[in-house]
Amino acid sequence: MLDIRHMRYFAAVAGALSFAKAARALHMSQPPLSKRILDFEEELGVRLFDRSRKQVTLTAAGEALLPQARAAVAAFDSAMRIARAISPAQSKRLSVALPPDTSRAVLIDIVNQLNRDNVEVNLAVSSTAEQGRLLSDGELDIGVLRHPFDDHGLKVSPPMAQVLGVLMRNDHPLANRAELRLSDLHPYALVHFQHHLAPGLYEEILELCRLGGYVPPQIIHGVKHVIALLVNPQAISLTAEWPLKRSGSSIEEFTWKPLEGSPLHQWTSAACRSQQWDALTRNSIDIIVGALQRHDKWTPMPRPTLKRTASRKKAGAAKR
Repeated sequence: MLDIRHMRYFAAVAGALSFAKAARALHMSQPPLSKRILDFEEELGVRLFDRSRKQVTLTAAGEALLPQARAAVAAFDSAMRIARAISPAQSKRLSVALPPDTSRAVLIDIVNQLNRDNVEVNLAVSSTAEQGRLLSDGELDIGVLRHPFDDHGLKVSPPMAQVLGVLMRNDHPLANRAELRLSDLHPYALVHFQHHLAPGLYEEILELCRLGGYVPPQIIHGVKHVIALLVNPQAISLTAEWPLKRSGSSIEEFTWKPLEGSPLHQWTSAACRSQQWDALTRNSIDIIVGALQRHDKWTPMPRPTLKRTASRKKAGAAKR
């Protein structure tokens, strides 16, 4: 069944003439985008793109459809804005998503405050990658995403940070150190979240580790750090201290150590679609940001640009 998303996806690919670039702009991976376009072509009974290994071009049918598709997307977005402005009841409903490691206290605080403002909130927990796709599709009003992410078409709140340190078992060889350097971690496997959950953050942490002298000999993927650490008694994980403190007795057999100079942080921001930056959304983002600062100790902090080495830049250019 066709819907406005097919028009939106088609217009994005037609504008970029690249499935990879369009997928990044839409905050989704390339395979599902390609499938949506194929479904769209099958439903229409025409081919919209000529594809080769070197380029993507519009067919005559695609050229004819493009202005109509853009007009349909613009009309749909305009109609949604008008409907929200005219109907107070509609404008008082919001869908909000937060990362899986958000505390229960934050979730309760957000719901309570929005309910007091007569806002009906549909709260969900999902990864940065999934939130980016939902925001692009118009299925999510506000997300809380981990930097770095593609902010094209989004209005993003100022970044907040948590310092990352080292989590390990109490019997780990480094457990008696008061403070560690990244280079101290070199022999030990790293327990890390899966790449698809937040690709930008995943790659940034590994790059900063490499620059600090830590190239993990093994990466153990898993969202539940403590469970994975139990499998390998000499593995370590890079995590913020505050979520561990609030966990209480569940981490008694583990210890957290700071890194010298605090070289690792994770940053987060609340975000919405640029065209939805109205009074209701602004106020709701302020509520969400405040709850994250109060309960999960996210601290407002400018986000520096990651400096990559020349060899890394060359490698990246070669891949492109």
